[in-house]
Amino acid sequence: MIYGILLAAGIGQRIGMPKALLTLGGLTFHERGRRAFAAAGIEVVVVANPVVAEALPAPQAREHRVINLQPDEGGMFGSVRQGLAHALVLGATGAILLPVDHPLVASDDIRLLQSELAAGAAMVIAEHGGRRGHPIGLSLALMREATSDPSLSTLRDLRNRHASKAVVAAVSEGALQGVNTKEDLERVSNETFR
Repeated sequence: MIYGILLAAGIGQRIGMPKALLTLGGLTFHERGRRAFAAAGIEVVVVANPVVAEALPAPQAREHRVINLQPDEGGMFGSVRQGLAHALVLGATGAILLPVDHPLVASDDIRLLQSELAAGAAMVIAEHGGRRGHPIGLSLALMREATSDPSLSTLRDLRNRHASKAVVAAVSEGALQGVNTKEDLERVSNETFR
């Protein structure tokens, strides 16, 4: 079974609050990500920091939570490792990693990555208009490597190591719409994408 990993442990220093708690269209970024996975029929592991975990409602059906007690230690890759490790315990055969600060990623985008993983891809990279974005899909072998190889310090390290095995998935523009600042939030609030 392929699991979603929603990376929601960042403190959102540049925007002034945890991005998981930002809202767009009346939904928190956490809820938008959770719904995108749910609409694609995928169980999700949410990696949250303690502040986010305290603020969120109780987990929904098919939602698991992992608390990253030290989100600054190890950066986002620390959260990646925690989420992947939890998904492996749950019996995952692959994973789709989505940073919570990409609230416009659609369930169709996730389904496309899921399909590529199910067809045997080792890694699936979302791309729109020739630009790479999020989410990223990993096979079981790469999940295990990411959680066990201490020489890896970022997801980019893993991606570069296996670049020749990567499959590109043409997804919606939401894959490129990361929110790091208030200006980014205003931009995505004023645009809609297919």
